[in-house]
Amino acid sequence: MAKFEKGNEGKPKGATNKVTQEARELFLITIENEVTHLSKAFEQVREKSPKDYLDLIAKYAQYFVPKKTQTDTNTNLTITDFNLKEVIKFDKL
Repeated sequence: MAKFEKGNEGKPKGATNKVTQEARELFLITIENEVTHLSKAFEQVREKSPKDYLDLIAKYAQYFVPKKTQTDTNTNLTITDFNLKEVIKFDKL
């Protein structure tokens, strides 16, 4: 790689370096080898505390589910926009 010179933009924004890419790949391999243990651990947490289980899933999911970057500002909903009985499920309380 050439020495930095004025006017050289360098790496593109968001580009990962080789070490970062290798570290991510190693992490994925490690996780793949631990799937059965992770599954058992998640099940134990679920049985012991459903609340802690949901917290764990939420924390885990943030690495796999894209975060919403745009928000919808239309908050003018009326009771006719959805079926309240379906949303609340009174019959199952």
